[in-house]
Amino acid sequence: MHSGPTGPPTRGTRMNPKVIVLSLCLLGGLAAAATGIWWWKTRVIDKAAAGGGGWEPAEAVQTITVGAGKWRPTANMVGTVFPIRSVTVSNEVAGTVKEVNFDSGSVVEAGAPLLTLDTSTEDADLKAAQAAVGVAEANRDLVASNLHLAESNWRRVSEAAAKNAIAAIEADKAKAELDAAQANVDRMTAELNQSRAKVEQVQSLIRKKHILAPFKGRTGIRTVHPGQYLKEGADIVVFQGIDPKIYLDFALPQEETWRVKPGAIFMITSAMLGPKPVPVEVVALDAQVNMATRNVRVRSIIANPGEALRPGMSVDVSVPIGEEQDYVVGPSGAVRRSPYGDHVFIVGPSAKPGDQPGAMRATQRFVKLGPSLGQSVIVTDGLRIGETIASVGSFKLHDGALVNANPPEAPPGPAAAAATAAKKPDAP
Repeated sequence: MHSGPTGPPTRGTRMNPKVIVLSLCLLGGLAAAATGIWWWKTRVIDKAAAGGGGWEPAEAVQTITVGAGKWRPTANMVGTVFPIRSVTVSNEVAGTVKEVNFDSGSVVEAGAPLLTLDTSTEDADLKAAQAAVGVAEANRDLVASNLHLAESNWRRVSEAAAKNAIAAIEADKAKAELDAAQANVDRMTAELNQSRAKVEQVQSLIRKKHILAPFKGRTGIRTVHPGQYLKEGADIVVFQGIDPKIYLDFALPQEETWRVKPGAIFMITSAMLGPKPVPVEVVALDAQVNMATRNVRVRSIIANPGEALRPGMSVDVSVPIGEEQDYVVGPSGAVRRSPYGDHVFIVGPSAKPGDQPGAMRATQRFVKLGPSLGQSVIVTDGLRIGETIASVGSFKLHDGALVNANPPEAPPGPAAAAATAAKKPDAP
């Protein structure tokens, strides 16, 4: 037997009529507002279209006419400074350092002593060699006197033999004695020369232990001291000449080597040499091209007053590699630089329909730039001489923008006008 629910009967949920009315009114109001806004905007757009697009502001800029300027193409490269005279002083013979006659970075005159090695052994050898010279000279004088006696005896014997006053054997004996005396003189003369050569050899060795400056120059850092033993050929100090000029070497691309010849003089610019161009003379070109870089080493000579350039310095130089020609020159401030390309704005009469007569508009044009010349820049492509470009205020422009070119200057304010009036003299 099925039994029904035992609880009291439930009643259905019903929405409040006031809430429904308010909701409908709110929705109706929103729809009416949206319709009104749409109607108003439609009328404004139609009215603007009928009136020619509305008012367009003109950007105020200053313009300039592009002119021409002289420019010579140059190549920026790095040069290295080399001394005209430079040596690494070394000892030719081994020995112990006795004296050091220079300090680090000192200027030494030509022929001045730089370093002396111990010569006590050589001094003793020299005395012995000089004594041997004395003995050889005495022996030579002795045999020379014997030779003189043998010559006199030979003359007497020869005369007697010619008269058959003596036997022939006596003449032969006198001749043999003369030859023996002459041989002794020759031998003693050779010994004397040998002794003298020994003296010169020892003196030469002593001179080699007195190391002198080969020319006037500046010494490098001193690394030797008295008592130090130096092997043969040890590096003592770097010695560089002091000259009014100095070498400047740089590498020139192989395609441009025909422009540079020994004796050619041209101007270079470098921050190391001051603000003005400096004349440089080419003295030599390397005999071969560097196979790794395909550049040719060029050696030039340049004045070096006050030793502004030191050997080993790296100098940035601008070397002319072309003839001077006329190029388009424009103000640097007129160029807008961007990742997608450098460009300027050409200002010219507007061709847009509806513009007022005499209206000017800007046209964006991409350009290729050369080096800067002070406040101007070389334009290698994209501009022609005589064209008008925006020079001041170009940052406000875009392609097709309406331009107010060269607007009049604004009148001074009250404070500026009062200051100007105060400076004027009183009227008579």
